[in-house]
Amino acid sequence: MKQWVMARRPIGLVKPSDFKLEEVPIPTIKDGEVLVKTLYLGVAPVMLRYMTNETTFERPMEVGDVMIGRGVGRVVESKSAVFQIGDILQTKLGWREYGVIEDKPHYMTYKMISTDLSLSYGVGVLGMNGFTSLLGMQDICRVKPNDKVLVSGAAGSVGSMTGFVAKALGASKVVGIAGGPKKCSLLIQKLGYDAAIDYKAEDRCKKLDVHFPNGIDVFFDNVGGELLDEVLARINRRARIAICGRISEYLIPPEEYHRPRNMYRIGLKDAKMEGFFVYDYQENYPEYERQLAQWIREGKLQPLEDIGFGLEEMPNALISLYLGTNGGTRMVKVEM
Repeated sequence: MKQWVMARRPIGLVKPSDFKLEEVPIPTIKDGEVLVKTLYLGVAPVMLRYMTNETTFERPMEVGDVMIGRGVGRVVESKSAVFQIGDILQTKLGWREYGVIEDKPHYMTYKMISTDLSLSYGVGVLGMNGFTSLLGMQDICRVKPNDKVLVSGAAGSVGSMTGFVAKALGASKVVGIAGGPKKCSLLIQKLGYDAAIDYKAEDRCKKLDVHFPNGIDVFFDNVGGELLDEVLARINRRARIAICGRISEYLIPPEEYHRPRNMYRIGLKDAKMEGFFVYDYQENYPEYERQLAQWIREGKLQPLEDIGFGLEEMPNALISLYLGTNGGTRMVKVEM
């Protein structure tokens, strides 16, 4: 089988030369393990931080290690009492054609329920990205009817679902922020947003004032930095802010992080700002999947996928996230 390993630690933006494609024997399994054939693999901005060992929730990576990553696969051999041949799993497969998975918390393995829908959804809308969107909007921000909602990074893997989720929960207006006219058009035409702000071409503060003349009730933030500060200046009383990511600062050193000026408004407005991590809510995954699958069947949620083909495409898929060229859930179909 083929697998990608880390050839060197990235300096700045991830480059193709940071990876090496190897051919190795298909692994054998022991008692308590399953062999999973990889169907789809996803990519996420946080993978750069995996490679530089800047996270506390993933094992440290050494040069030569298989790239860390989640995906969807089919169990083809089992010596486990938990998972059977034919089960469709979301799990930490790594960038490889077959993975050995143990029934241990590290793998965060979840058996898909809604296998009547596209299995690719397990990478996105019925996987961690969709669960993140629903968790942030429903459980952290508690979106209610008539809320005015803003989403940053709105064309990305999580943001591309968040507009639909906010509307399904009752929000009366949802505005997304993205880069470039193509992505902004996508938000309105295909991703359920009422309006879009092009941060590359428009005065962001002026546009926020146009779209939210009476203030912002809910902000789902994937970007962080100066944008978060601008939003804090415009929040309503009892506003709710979900901190999902801060991709604007992933490639700069801590000493260059934006220093917020408007944090005091959280207290002034009796507002709430909360960070969250989807891995901490594993007990809710079946509930999240059932709800999201229902919305898909009802036409309330229309997933947008950006799919590459063949394991060889994995480095390019990841790099596209930092270049901002992706639209929707970026993934690679491994089984051809």
